[in-house]
Amino acid sequence: MFRTHWFQTFCLLSVVMIMTPRAVAVDWLVSRDRNNDVVIGSLPATTPATSEVNIRTTGSDPFVVGRLSAPMTADEPVLQFDYFSTSGIRHFSVVLGPPLNESRRIDLPSLIIAEGWQTYTVDLASVKGSALPTDVTELRFDFGSTKNCDIQLRDVQLRRLTEQEARANEAALARQASQRRQVNAIDDYLKAQPPKMIESIAVQNDQIAITLKPEFASLQDDLELLEYRTCESVDDSGKAAVFRQVGQRLLVPRRQGGQDRIGSSWRIRSTKTDQVTARQFPTTIATLRRDHAASRLIPSNQKGLTGLSQRGLEQDFVDLGVKSVTINFQLSRFVSDRPGPNRVKMDVPGEPVFFDTAGFSAYDQQMHFAQIHEMVVSAIILVPQSKKPSARSVLAHPQADGGAYAMPDLTTPRGAAVYQFVIDKIAGRYRNHERDRGEITNWIAHNEIDFHAVWTNMGKQPRELVAETYYRSMRLIDCVAKQHNPHARVFASLTHHWNDASPDDWQRFSARWLLETLQQFSRIEGDFDWGVAYHPYPQSLLAKVPWNDKRITDQFDTPLMTMQNLDVLGRFLQQPSMLQSNGQMRGVILSEQGFHSHSYETEDQDAQAAALYWAMQQVQKMPWIESFIYHRWIDHPQEGGLRLGLRTLPDQANRHGKKKRSWQIFQTIGTSYETEAAKGLTLPKD
Repeated sequence: MFRTHWFQTFCLLSVVMIMTPRAVAVDWLVSRDRNNDVVIGSLPATTPATSEVNIRTTGSDPFVVGRLSAPMTADEPVLQFDYFSTSGIRHFSVVLGPPLNESRRIDLPSLIIAEGWQTYTVDLASVKGSALPTDVTELRFDFGSTKNCDIQLRDVQLRRLTEQEARANEAALARQASQRRQVNAIDDYLKAQPPKMIESIAVQNDQIAITLKPEFASLQDDLELLEYRTCESVDDSGKAAVFRQVGQRLLVPRRQGGQDRIGSSWRIRSTKTDQVTARQFPTTIATLRRDHAASRLIPSNQKGLTGLSQRGLEQDFVDLGVKSVTINFQLSRFVSDRPGPNRVKMDVPGEPVFFDTAGFSAYDQQMHFAQIHEMVVSAIILVPQSKKPSARSVLAHPQADGGAYAMPDLTTPRGAAVYQFVIDKIAGRYRNHERDRGEITNWIAHNEIDFHAVWTNMGKQPRELVAETYYRSMRLIDCVAKQHNPHARVFASLTHHWNDASPDDWQRFSARWLLETLQQFSRIEGDFDWGVAYHPYPQSLLAKVPWNDKRITDQFDTPLMTMQNLDVLGRFLQQPSMLQSNGQMRGVILSEQGFHSHSYETEDQDAQAAALYWAMQQVQKMPWIESFIYHRWIDHPQEGGLRLGLRTLPDQANRHGKKKRSWQIFQTIGTSYETEAAKGLTLPKD
C-alpha cells in the first residue's frame, strides 16, 4: 500500500545549494521576556556570520519569539535554519506577526531527530496554501507541548525561493505517480514470492554460469534470461541477455561493452506463460588473486574506537588495547573530471571520469597501522554531498537534496559504473590483513540508513524505494569486495530508533523494519553475508547516565534499542526467521556509540567513566557482539555541544586534548585491573 507523503500537502525543501543575496535574519535574544516555558541562551558563534542559540523546553506550551532584521516581503516565503536536536520536535509551528495570534499560525513538518547539524527549509506560502502577510517583523517558533527537549538553532532566516528549488519542487510532484507505481510493484513482488528456477550463479573470471534447477533444464526453448544491472530496481523490466546453454547451465560473458557484470542479478521469463522468476544474485564469486588471507581476521577483544587518522598519537589506540576501528572512506576523494598524474580513466558511460589514486594517501597509513597491530578495520562507505556539478557529483544519487551524505547513484548506468569502479579499486588495495596494506574486513554500507534524510540522502522517497536501493548497494559491495577477499562482509548501519513510530516514512523508518525487509529480499533472491552495524546510544545523547532510558522495553516492539536493553537485538536476530541461510546468526558490531560528559569537572568525568564501564560490562555478557566501537576518541567542537570523547577538546597546549577518566577506564577493560579502576564510580545497583 503506497503511503501518501506529506509532500502532497507540504512543500519541504532541501539543503540550499544556490542562495539569493538577500536574507532576513532573526534575533532570538532581544525578545526573551516574551518567551514561554523555555530556557534560551546563546552559544559561541562558529563564524562571524553564524548565530547559535540553545533552547530547552521546560513546560507544556514552549515557544520563543524573534525579531526580524528587516520586514519580510511577499517574495521571501522560505524559512530556513540549521538545527541540532537529539529528541526532535514532532509538533512544530511558526506564527508570523504582529500580531502573534492563532490566526497567523502555520503548522509545519516535524523537526526529525538530528544528531548532527541538519538544515531545515520550508516554503511557508506553500504550506499555508495562500499568500503570506506582508507586515511581518517578528515570528514565533512553537515547539508543541513536550517539556525537557533540547534544540540548538543557527542561521535562522527568511529568503526567496531559488530557481533550483522551484524546479526541484515541480520535478518531485511529477515523480510521485512513478514512485507510487514503484512502491506497489516492490510490495507485490515481496508478497508474491515469485518462483525460483535458478539453483546457483557463479561469477567466474571470464563468464557467469547460471545453473538452472534440474526440472527446468529441458525448457531451454521456452526461457528468456533477463539481466538486471545494478542501476535497475526490481520493478524494472530488465534486459534480455544472450546466453549459451550447456546442460543445466546458461553461460553469459562476464564483461559486456566494457562493463563488468559482477553486480548484475538475473531473472528468467517463460515465453509461454510470461511468468517471471525471482531476481537472483551471484552465489559464488571467483577471487581474482590467490594472495588473500586464509581466514577472516577476528578481533581478540571487543574494544574498538573511532577516530583513527593521520593526526598523530596513534599510539593511544595501542595503549588502550583497541582491536577494532572504523575508518570513513569518502569516495569523492577518488574521483576527478580532469586527467593528471596518478589518475586512471574509468571505462564508464558518458563524459570522461578519472580515478585518482592520490586518494589512497589518506588511508594507507591508517590501514597499515591497523594491520601491524592486528586491528579489524570496518570501512564506512560514504558519498559526500556535492554542492556544485562535477565528476564527484556523479557518485551521488541524482535526487539527493540534503543531509551530510548521499546514497550512491544506482539509477543510471554511469553512476552505478563509477560507484562499482571505486569500490573495486579500494577492495583490491586493502584485501589481506597479512600484508602491509592491510584489509577491510567489514564494509559498512553508508551511515544510519533509517535516518536517510540526514545520513544517506536520496531525496524525498518512500521507505520501500530507499530500502531497495540500499539493498542493491549492499549487494554490489558484497560482490565486488568478495572477488578480492572472500572473507569480506557487508553491514547495515542503523540508529537506536528500533521501532520508533515516525510521522513521515519519507524521512526515516524503523531499524527493525529495515532488517526484516533485508531478510525478506535475502530469502527470495538468495542470501549473502550481511550483518548489523548498530548504534545503541542512550535515549538522549546528552543523558548523564545510560541506564535510565524510559522508552525501552524487553520486547521486540521496543521503541528504542539502547545499551540498557541490547539483549533484545540478540534475541531478535536469533529467531529462526532472521538467521542466515546456513542457520548461523548474522554478525553484529556496535559501530558507533558514546557517552556525554557535561563538563570536564571531576564529577562529570566520573559519570562518563561510569557509563562506559557499565556499558562494557553489558557487552562482555554478550559474546555475539563482535566489537564495541566507542565514539569518540577526542571531543569535537562541531558536535552540537556533545563531549563524547575519551579526551577533551584540543587546545594550543594539548593538540589531542587531555585524557579524561573514561580513557583510563577504557584502557583497563578486559584486564585484571578493571574492577580496581572502577572503584568510586557511581553505578546502578543491579
